Amino acid sequence: MVWTEVPDPVATNGQVLVRVEAAAVNHFDLTQRRDPAATGSSPPFTPGVDAAGTRVDTGERVLVTGAPGAYAELLTAPAENVRPIPDSLDTARAAALGVVYKTAWASLSEGGLERGDTLLVQAGSSGTGQAAIDIGRHLGATVYATASESKHDRLRALGAEPLAYDDERIAQLGATVVFDPVGGAVFERSLAALAPGGRLVTPGAVESPIVSLNLWLVIGKRARIIGKGATSVTSEEFDRLIELAGNRNACCHARILSRTVAGAAPDRMIAP
Repeated sequence: MVWTEVPDPVATNGQVLVRVEAAAVNHFDLTQRRDPAATGSSPPFTPGVDAAGTRVDTGERVLVTGAPGAYAELLTAPAENVRPIPDSLDTARAAALGVVYKTAWASLSEGGLERGDTLLVQAGSSGTGQAAIDIGRHLGATVYATASESKHDRLRALGAEPLAYDDERIAQLGATVVFDPVGGAVFERSLAALAPGGRLVTPGAVESPIVSLNLWLVIGKRARIIGKGATSVTSEEFDRLIELAGNRNACCHARILSRTVAGAAPDRMIAP
C-alpha cells in the first residue's frame, strides 16, 4: 500500500461528500487486499468501506458505512449510507460501528435472541464478535465467548464469560443462539453448544467455508442453521444502534470496537 495524491472526488446526484477523520479496519479490507477480485476490486484501488467525519456541504458529523474508498481524506457515498452521529459518540468509535455492528445485529435478530437466553459468540475478540457480545448483553442474554487465552481479559471487560475454543464446557452450554463467523473446525463445536431448538447463525467463515457437519446432531437437537449478512439492517435499525452507542446509560455495556485508523490521510491510501 502506498500514499498517493488523486483528484478530489465529486458528489453526484444522490451522493454526499464526507471529509474523513477516522476509518475502520474490517476483515473485508484484509480480504480485499489479499484477493481483490474476490471482492469485486481491481488494483489500484482505495481500500476501506467504513469511516466517520463531517459532511462537506453542511459540516454535520456523520458516519459512512458500506462505501468503498474509506481510506481517504474525502469520500463520496450514497446518501442512504451516510448517517448522523450524536455529539456523545466520538469519531473513531463511530467509524467502527458500520459493518461489524450491522452484521452482529442482523445475525442476533435473525437468531431470535431474547432476554434470558444464552448466547455463545465464537471468536469473541474479533470485530463482529465484540459487537455480538455488546448487543447480546444489551438484549439481556447471558453471553459466553471464545478466544485465545491472551484475549480473555478483553472478553470479561465486555461482559462475556471467556472460553478457550476447545473448552469441554462448550458442549454443555445449552446455548439458545450461537454466533459463528469462523466456520472450519469451530463449526461442529458450535453445533454441539446448542440447546434443543437452538439456532446457529453464521455471517461468514474467516477460517474456512468447508465444515464438518453431523446431521444426526442437527436432527437430534432440532437445530436451525442460518446464514445472515449486514445488508438486511434497515436505516432505522442502524440509527437505533448509533443511538445506543452514543448513550452509555441506555447501553451500559457498550465498549464499541475502536480498532480504527484515525486521522486524515495525505490524500488517500491506494492498494497498488
